[in-house]
Amino acid sequence: MDIANARCPECRRPMTPVACVCENCSIRLEGSFELSPLALLGSEDQAIAIAFIRSYGNIRKLQSILDVSYPTARSRLDRLVERLNRVMSAPGSPEMVLRKLEAGEIDVHTALEEL
Repeated sequence: MDIANARCPECRRPMTPVACVCENCSIRLEGSFELSPLALLGSEDQAIAIAFIRSYGNIRKLQSILDVSYPTARSRLDRLVERLNRVMSAPGSPEMVLRKLEAGEIDVHTALEEL
């Protein structure tokens, strides 16, 4: 399961991870955990980020890894940067509140409260 896309089946809002378990010794930690900005991206965006890092930031190498044209590789990077900017916005910032409202994650009343 892609935890970044976990949604409540009732209200469709994002769910918060609250438990970690050691598979070896069964120790369990519970609490409210934050995900890293990269973990909030979808698997395709994570793969592009990893490929970009492994190519030492060289778009030509990324182009080769993805087997796409240079403009396509550049476009995918631009989209990745845009998505990273969205997930890295401060939780209470007006931009983030409006994005959550547009995505249907919150209603108008909740948006006004957060602003």
